[in-house]
Amino acid sequence: MKTETIYELLAAAIPEVITEPWTIAELNIQYLVSSHETECDGTYLDASGEVQVLSTEGFPDEVTEALPELFANRTTDGHPPANSLQMTISFQGRFAVDYEWDQEIQDEDDHFSKGGTVKEWIQIRKDKYGYTPE
Repeated sequence: MKTETIYELLAAAIPEVITEPWTIAELNIQYLVSSHETECDGTYLDASGEVQVLSTEGFPDEVTEALPELFANRTTDGHPPANSLQMTISFQGRFAVDYEWDQEIQDEDDHFSKGGTVKEWIQIRKDKYGYTPE
C-alpha cells in the first residue's frame, strides 16, 4: 500500500475513534524492527482545549495492518531508516508527519527479542538513558 494511502487511512480513522468534539490529535507510532509490528498511542485536544488520551484500539484492522508498511516504504523510497513516527491531525483532516530514529526503542526491541527481562531492561535504561521509574 502506498504511503499517502496509509496516511489518508489514519487521518480518516482518527475521527472514528474520538467520540467527542476535538480540534487536533497527535498519534505516536513506534516500529519494532525485530517483529515488524507497531505500537501506537496518542492524545487529542477536546473542544475545550483539554488533553485527552487517544485510544487506538478502535482502529480498523486495515489501518493497524498497514502501519508497518509506512516504515518499509520509507526505506524502499531511499529515506533514512526510522522506527518512530509522529502524526499530527487537525479536525479538518490536515496532517503533518515526522519520522525519526529512536535508539532507545531499538535497544528495547533488541533486548526483549533476545529474551531479556523487564528488570534487566529497567537497569539498562537507567544506566544508558538516565531513566528512573517513578
